Amino acid sequence: MAGLDFGKLTKRSVVDTATEPRRIFTALPARASKYARPWDVQAQVWDSWHDRRTESDLLIKMNTGGGKTVVGLMMLKSCLNEGIGPAVYITPDIYLADQVRAEADALGVETTDDPRSGRFQSGKAILVTYIHKVINGMSVFGVVGDTRQRIPMGTVLVDDTHACLATLERQFSLVIPRDHPAYNELADLFDDALRDQSSSAVRDLAEDVPGVALPVPYWAWADRREQVLNRLHPHHDSNNAFKFVWPLIREVLHLCDVAITYSAIEIRPPCPPIDRIPSLAAARRRIYLTATLADDSVLVTHFDAASATVATPITPLTADDLGDRMILTPLETFPGTSDEQVRDFLVEQARVHNVVVIIPSGRRAGFWRDVANAVHDSSTIHDGVRALRAGHVGLVVLINKYDGIDLPRKACRILALDGLPEAYSALERIEALALDESQAMITRQIQRIEQGMGRGVRSNDDHCVVLLIGPKLTQRLHHAAAKFSPATRAQLELSAEVADMLYGKPFVDLGSVIDQCLDRDAAWVSASRDALDGVTYPTTSTVSEVAVAEREAFRLAELGRFSEAHDAMRAAINATTIERRHRGWLKQRAAGYLHLTDPAAAMQLQKSAQTDNKAVLRPRDGVEYHRLRSIADQARQSAEYLTKRYKDGNELVLGIGALVDDLVPDTDPARVPSFEQAIHDLALHVGFSAQRPERETGEGPDVLWSLGELAYVVIECKSGSTSDAIWRHDAEQLSHSMDWFHEKYDRTCTATPVLIHNTNALHKQASARFGSKVITFAKLAQLRETLKKYAAALAVNNDYRDHDKLATQLATWGLNSKAFIAKWGVQTFKS
Repeated sequence: MAGLDFGKLTKRSVVDTATEPRRIFTALPARASKYARPWDVQAQVWDSWHDRRTESDLLIKMNTGGGKTVVGLMMLKSCLNEGIGPAVYITPDIYLADQVRAEADALGVETTDDPRSGRFQSGKAILVTYIHKVINGMSVFGVVGDTRQRIPMGTVLVDDTHACLATLERQFSLVIPRDHPAYNELADLFDDALRDQSSSAVRDLAEDVPGVALPVPYWAWADRREQVLNRLHPHHDSNNAFKFVWPLIREVLHLCDVAITYSAIEIRPPCPPIDRIPSLAAARRRIYLTATLADDSVLVTHFDAASATVATPITPLTADDLGDRMILTPLETFPGTSDEQVRDFLVEQARVHNVVVIIPSGRRAGFWRDVANAVHDSSTIHDGVRALRAGHVGLVVLINKYDGIDLPRKACRILALDGLPEAYSALERIEALALDESQAMITRQIQRIEQGMGRGVRSNDDHCVVLLIGPKLTQRLHHAAAKFSPATRAQLELSAEVADMLYGKPFVDLGSVIDQCLDRDAAWVSASRDALDGVTYPTTSTVSEVAVAEREAFRLAELGRFSEAHDAMRAAINATTIERRHRGWLKQRAAGYLHLTDPAAAMQLQKSAQTDNKAVLRPRDGVEYHRLRSIADQARQSAEYLTKRYKDGNELVLGIGALVDDLVPDTDPARVPSFEQAIHDLALHVGFSAQRPERETGEGPDVLWSLGELAYVVIECKSGSTSDAIWRHDAEQLSHSMDWFHEKYDRTCTATPVLIHNTNALHKQASARFGSKVITFAKLAQLRETLKKYAAALAVNNDYRDHDKLATQLATWGLNSKAFIAKWGVQTFKS
């Protein structure tokens, strides 16, 4: 007997007609057995989303491993059934897009990777693609100003949204390399404006001194708008950098931030003009899918999301579905432990487990390269991930990869984050310098750290141990723990109890404790589950008023309403409580808009910005220099500074450890500003006064110290030098700084010229200023070790609070004003 045609029993499939995601999921006829039923967290999110689905910008927050991909696919299928198509699922990169399509296949949901597909454009299949494909100046979806037929979008879902941000910023950043003809054309055009900011920095730039990144003053950039266009427009299709970026920024070129380094010129608008991709801007529904991160303001500034809806995210009822993580800080738990000890420990652990170390930059790779089984950067990262997921590799180092990768189960049983995330591009470095230690910058770092910590646990039944390495990272954890998501905070609090139990024990005990976690010790598993029990998501997201104002101001400026743009920024600055240096940075942004309608008023505002933050642009008529006061009592001043900065001896050890980390010479340009700041901060730690005149006024030395009794030290830092001789340029720069000192200070004041350099050997064409000293890198290494011992001695019984004991320690270690230069500086000689 022939079978029956059951297709006649229904004319309307639930899968293709229902709008409730849970109903669609349950009705999928060909889904794999692992999708037997939806998880509670998925159903909760679906129900909440369905009630609010008509809102244009919705934020979905779910813990890693909560089944976000399935959630997203069902929501898009619901929108198609409702006629809100075509539907686009956007991932951070092509590899994750492949993973989403594979999961869709397992569910039995039709997808495509072709935007021109008739099935996609007719609302039959979901387009799964990656952000670079959607947002670029040659986008297949169409760009404002081109003549191509636009591909519409009805519903757009951006998955792992925070991981998409870096790509989004790159797509709106025009980077002109030095070998491109437009580089010299622009550099010559703004040479005078750059010299007004810092003539010495311009000389450094010309000679490729590491670390120099100069901002082009907004007034010069705006005033020479036509000249800039004349120089750039002929190159608009000269290479991929222009082809894929120029169409996105050409209409807002006059509003852009601009920075120049020896290797490139970078041009980027304050906020991405996302409306240059009309289909994306016109989508009726936009859904942002992300893990639980602390600050979602970037959705407003970068994606132009509606702040009201983003501020009320959709979440599961509880946040307790996170995998098990034991999070430890070895340098704090085992005082006196060195980075080398931790590294050797991880090498041993890698004999049994896959150990993944995330480092912030290639600079740090040298510390791990000799012991690592593999080191991967952006070009090889996905091959590295595949190898880890396939089996045992050992110790694998990933450079600057805090998001966008999955390392479940045995792919990563021990995850280490070594150091704080760093800024890379020229504009990022300028902003990081201006906002250093501000809450805005700390929040960004914490989000990157939390993203990194999530790489090793990809489901609620997964587990791993996370080690946070490095004094600066450990110190940051102390002061910003509240910025982590609720589930991560709960795990940190539990791990702090573990650390307390370990405190005072030998470092070797760390291995057995890690084994307890990885071998699933019943008591630990129970404690870990209990720590997360009852943890819920915040009912509101953090979207700052400042972020909303920045986006609105940029929108108004795009429309040519510059006064209103300035007013929007100023209103937000006045209405919110923000740190002084952040206020200065925002005033500069407001002044940039105001300049386009009232240059005189803008320059007055820029002066106010410079008063709040010395790292912003100097006004046209310069900055008045204020002499560095002389100290009266070094030990007393040091005690006051340290007591205010550190709550106990352990924090002091971590703080000076972080300082010592920044006192390491490095050819990486990104590290130069932090080295100079560390030389400044070193003075404060030992009780001297300090300034950074060149940064603050555009003239003078990198750092100036006051040792007391009208004695000063004029310091030029060459932390990126690798030559075996002091070149004429470096010697002359120190001499010029001494001339500056004698111009600013009267004859009662004396100064010692000091160069920090690889060597104290003068090139045959170089001449040293009389009395010059060099702190060589070898001497600097000795100083770093001495500072660690000094900190350990002062930490005992919190002796750093007693200025008499502090005076004794300063003298003992050669750190007092009488001994410092004699002990750590050496004479120059002709090579």
